[in-house]
Amino acid sequence: MTDLEIKAIQRWSTAQVPQASRVEFYAAALSEAIIPLAIENADPLTFNADVSVAQMDAIRVCKVIASPYGALRGPREFARTREHQFNLMMTLDCPWTANHRGKSRMMPGDILVHDSHYPLTFDLRGASVGINVAVTESWLRRWIPNPGVLVGRRIPGSSPWGSALSSYLAEMSPELIAAPPLPLSILADQIGSLLALTISTQSGAVTPEYTPALRSLRDRILDCIIQRCTECELTALHVAHAVNISVRTLHRTLAAAGETFGARLIEARVCAAERMLTSPLFNRVTTREIGLRAGFQSASHFARAVRKQTGRTPMQLRRAGHVSEG
Repeated sequence: MTDLEIKAIQRWSTAQVPQASRVEFYAAALSEAIIPLAIENADPLTFNADVSVAQMDAIRVCKVIASPYGALRGPREFARTREHQFNLMMTLDCPWTANHRGKSRMMPGDILVHDSHYPLTFDLRGASVGINVAVTESWLRRWIPNPGVLVGRRIPGSSPWGSALSSYLAEMSPELIAAPPLPLSILADQIGSLLALTISTQSGAVTPEYTPALRSLRDRILDCIIQRCTECELTALHVAHAVNISVRTLHRTLAAAGETFGARLIEARVCAAERMLTSPLFNRVTTREIGLRAGFQSASHFARAVRKQTGRTPMQLRRAGHVSEG
């Protein structure tokens, strides 16, 4: 990670302050990283926490590792709130309870949609790793015309699209935002499209029928992705313009086939890289350079994507290609 990437992440750790000041320090850190909150039910003698946050346009990703505690937003916290925002809140490993326009019992992987205009209390009875994705109202309205339908809603991590959204948010981290495997706009669009699909399903909306016309449009989208996947800054907007459709239509078309733009883009890039790695024409090109030519922005993300899709590292693919030649 470069110095620029490190500076893109803000970090707070209670290890930096005396034990007696840690709860107060943590409250200040959360207020800066997420939204003003008052901390309660935390043991001042044993409390520890680490907070990190990074911003991508209208979206802010925060990761919190903390001892058990509770939190609330009351009049004092509202007075210190600078802007209206929505938060997608989840834990990776700890059940919790929340009261936000209704009481909810949350399990790991469940997502609570919080509106900063309304009171909130929550309680984490065990040590936890939490992910908070904060979005602006204007950004959210691009995907959900009436964000009010989300407020206080528990999105089960076990539901069909809720599982996809939960898994995606679980992978989000400030480190990922500071050194993204794809343009940040794609990462943000993934959140928006999965959230829209999740809410649409929960509200009883009908998923578009996978008609021959929709299948044909999907094929055109995928053809464009394959042809242009090596462009490192390629986004869903670029592909939508090329196919002469809206970004929303692009995401909904892929969703009807159970696919996402980001996943298909990475898949196409891995295929392009695999062709180069196994071709004698690229014997003199380093694996790092092949990753860049395939559209990946960093060697580490390139290696992880190749291994996940093929089960082998880039070097192993290259060696296998040489063996088959012989």
